[in-house]
Amino acid sequence: MRPDEVFEQVIPYSPVSETADGGCVESVVETAPGQGDVLRRLPSGGGVYLLTDERDRTVLLSAAGDLRRALRTRLAGPATAEGDASAGAVSRRANLAAVVRKIWWQPAHSQFELYYRFWRVARQLMPRTYLEQLGFAASWFVHVDAGAAIPRFSVGKVLRGRPGVDLGPFPTMGDAQRFVQLLEDGFDLCRYGHILEQAPAGQRCAYFDMGRCAAPCDGSMPMSAYRAEVERAVAFALGQRDSVWSDLDSRMRTAAGRQAFEQAAALKQRLERLRGVEHRSFRLTGPMERFNYLVVQRGPGRVRVMPFFVVGGRIEPGEMVRLSEVPEAAEAWLSRLRADLETKEGDELPSSGDALAELSEQVWLVSHFLGRKDPPGLFLKADEVVYATGLAEAIARRFQRLTSEEVSSP
Repeated sequence: MRPDEVFEQVIPYSPVSETADGGCVESVVETAPGQGDVLRRLPSGGGVYLLTDERDRTVLLSAAGDLRRALRTRLAGPATAEGDASAGAVSRRANLAAVVRKIWWQPAHSQFELYYRFWRVARQLMPRTYLEQLGFAASWFVHVDAGAAIPRFSVGKVLRGRPGVDLGPFPTMGDAQRFVQLLEDGFDLCRYGHILEQAPAGQRCAYFDMGRCAAPCDGSMPMSAYRAEVERAVAFALGQRDSVWSDLDSRMRTAAGRQAFEQAAALKQRLERLRGVEHRSFRLTGPMERFNYLVVQRGPGRVRVMPFFVVGGRIEPGEMVRLSEVPEAAEAWLSRLRADLETKEGDELPSSGDALAELSEQVWLVSHFLGRKDPPGLFLKADEVVYATGLAEAIARRFQRLTSEEVSSP
């Protein structure tokens, strides 16, 4: 993809400037005549920038919280030994100014927007290497198809879509694996997929001897019954938990009343293991159709904010408004959010691998900020945003540090 298909803003750049007598000299020093004019045409805030050569080939793609400062440094050229603290020192900085002929850029006014804009641009311009340059790590997901011939839980960084259901996101691979283990222990599911695949000719493992698996691998439990148990585990993972709690509690009390204390203790252990689902690492866990948020971030200057609508994991930026306009804008934002949710209701995840990867990466980005103790801006679950008045008040509280002084947009 060409730069002009991604960026709307571009500035011609040349390290050559005129001398007083009309001649030309190569100037790569940050204070060189002409370069200051170029940098002043950039916005005062942050953004994503691309440096290209005379044939529009990529020299450098990056992002910065201060575009002017970043480019002043990038285009300053290698330091010379003259004036260096150590005699004979040689700079390893590449002389980008000698090859750069265009500066492409797009503004970003918050860290969330900066990460989002850079991800989009990098994905289009550098499809083979962009993942290595992202400022956020991958989240993890758990996939299971309860209706499969051999239903199994699998852990991965990318959503898999139908058939089956994807659960997540999880902060780390270990968290996703612990969630699977929690379900296997709580519902006495098979722990060894390679043995289960041999059903009904598999060999029982030690979990059967401990009374913690019904051995579907050797046919002791019909595969149809095992699939039903996996479906119960999936329903539990999706939030249908009250019936499981009450069933285990009732069975535990009944066993204790019959003085079947070993059975009661085993049921109590299962109940306690399943309570692990309430761990903070699993607080975002659910199907992707419930991964819905209204994200509000600061805009340019100090009195503007910008909404982002996250529906089913997909991020859509909205129009920025002044803080004074938020009470009116909040109603429109809620209407859009509700409309998007209604439109997406019942939609399945994409079927193509690249579309699933693209959706997964957007979930990674949002999860990166949700995992922080105090994420910048405002992140609100869609089902918790009910009234425009309450939304406007939440925005006012969150951005109360911003002054009422208007600052011009770049």
